[in-house]
Amino acid sequence: MMKWFLDLSTRAKLFLGFGLMVVLLAAVTITAYTGMTALQQSQRRLYDEAFANATDLLTVRTNLNGFRAAMLTAISVTARADQDLWLQDANDRGRQIDEILQRVIDRARNDPGSVRKLEDLRTIWVAVRQTRDTQIFPLISEGKIEDARKLATVGTQAERFATMRSIAQQLGESAETTARTAMSQSAQQVTDSVR
Repeated sequence: MMKWFLDLSTRAKLFLGFGLMVVLLAAVTITAYTGMTALQQSQRRLYDEAFANATDLLTVRTNLNGFRAAMLTAISVTARADQDLWLQDANDRGRQIDEILQRVIDRARNDPGSVRKLEDLRTIWVAVRQTRDTQIFPLISEGKIEDARKLATVGTQAERFATMRSIAQQLGESAETTARTAMSQSAQQVTDSVR
């Protein structure tokens, strides 16, 4: 069976041996390149989407809490300059929330469930801002601090904040789970490439 190999000249045997080594080297190189490319894509997706979403949603929750605290502080202080300072802080946090929500929605375009929840979050956020602008601010300006405090801390506005925190937390946990899954897939791809 191996007689054909034995009948080859030494030169042919060397060419065959080195040729086989070159083919094996090319196969290993292609396999390594494919594995590294897949790993690179997985890591890019992890960083650009899952990690960014988790971080942004945590920032949204932080800014929601800061926004609410700034509004309550503005209601609690009596000096107009202090009120303006806290209301400006609330406005700044509101702008950050708007920007972050838009970024997360743009990144989540391929996930209809997340987009729906993010749109719900943004809808509630718009209602919170409208209440602030059309009802709470005028009450503060008129000196009706107790009415402004009740409107900001009890009832619909309080329910909106609770709902927004809940949605943001669910989305953040989902983004963390996605990030963990992507990390596991990357680790599996490394293992597969090594094999």
